[in-house]
Amino acid sequence: MSEIRKAAVIGAGVMGAGIAAHFANARVPVVLLDIAAEDDGNRSAIAEGAVERMLKADP
Repeated sequence: MSEIRKAAVIGAGVMGAGIAAHFANARVPVVLLDIAAEDDGNRSAIAEGAVERMLKADP
């Protein structure tokens, strides 16, 4: 089986952000892609929150 060198996750909702955080915890570079409405303030809030929670998690 080949090694995962980089990843992309489409959808930055709760599940997508969590999956991206798991890749990041495994030291796999990951790109998180999503669409956002034009009037959104912080477009990264959900993803940032999930990454912070996963960094604190003890797998």
